[in-house]
Amino acid sequence: MKYRIAALLASESASTAATKTLDINLSSPISRIVVRMKGTNNGSTPTAHPAKMLSKIELVDGSDVLYSCSGVEAGCVNFHENGELPFYVCEYENNIQCCATAQINFGRMLWDREYALDPNRFKNLQLKITHNKALGGSAPDAGTLAVFAYIFEDSPPTPRGFLMTKELYSYSLTASGHEYIDLPQDYPFRFVILQSYDAEYPPNTQFGNLKFTIDQDRRVLINDISMTEFIKVQIPIDLVEERFAGLGTGSAVDYYHAGTYEGYGVGIGRSASQSTLIVSQPSGNRTEVTNDSSESFAVHMSGYVPFGGLNLLTCDKMDPASWLDPQGTKSIQLDITAGSSASGTGYVITQQARTY
Repeated sequence: MKYRIAALLASESASTAATKTLDINLSSPISRIVVRMKGTNNGSTPTAHPAKMLSKIELVDGSDVLYSCSGVEAGCVNFHENGELPFYVCEYENNIQCCATAQINFGRMLWDREYALDPNRFKNLQLKITHNKALGGSAPDAGTLAVFAYIFEDSPPTPRGFLMTKELYSYSLTASGHEYIDLPQDYPFRFVILQSYDAEYPPNTQFGNLKFTIDQDRRVLINDISMTEFIKVQIPIDLVEERFAGLGTGSAVDYYHAGTYEGYGVGIGRSASQSTLIVSQPSGNRTEVTNDSSESFAVHMSGYVPFGGLNLLTCDKMDPASWLDPQGTKSIQLDITAGSSASGTGYVITQQARTY
């Protein structure tokens, strides 16, 4: 057998908000680490998407940060990596569990032999998971946490490096304001993701014009294009599909989902006695559902721009030769103009090919 899945942390109680630290005591290369968080809902009023239960995930070697994302950021990156969301159970009904997973992918795809995390290259690998079960689902009052690793077993590869993913920058969005963000010049970029998932607005409301330049406009990668147009010309742009469920109140209630642009929902009652079920047009990361009081329902959602995040690089994500190599440059800069009604927080997440 060439591969195996190992439990780095068997499922344990995570009912108290905390940071769990795990020593990574493996010697074989790792293709992927998966963090799984469950919460048992304490009501039927949605709090937030289950991904919010994972506040921060870090992989460190002493002071060297190899990975750092929130659960929402990880979900966005995972979609851009895989063309689909990681595993979620978006249940918002009392005493039913919601669930979120986050993948830390060290290669271009699972079992990539060229890019993987080689623990032997580091001295003190630790995984730190900051969690709070009350932040997602419907105010859960109990939670559990588990962690798994996808490991090369027989005939392990000798990878030349691994994909390093981090939140590079975060800032408060000010309506119509400019934000200048300098990118590091150490390793090639596979993804440069601009994201905002804090408000009810879609990404084309949060962000106005985008500019992406090298060496003070010596090379212009994005030439002052509006986010509205930039979204529409992404080829390919994968559909974000997700399901959520809840318990009706007789009035309109907001439910949360990952897709944030041009979304549509189709609902179905989970009881033969239902008479009313209305799924409204989404606004950013939430959709109003009106359903009969005390009756359960389910909705299939589809849309675009996962968790409000879009990759700004035009490249073949499977071909390292096409990635943005900063070698020989003096500056790589984003100039992001916020939308006229923008609010909340903007994030820049990078994924770089780090060599050993």
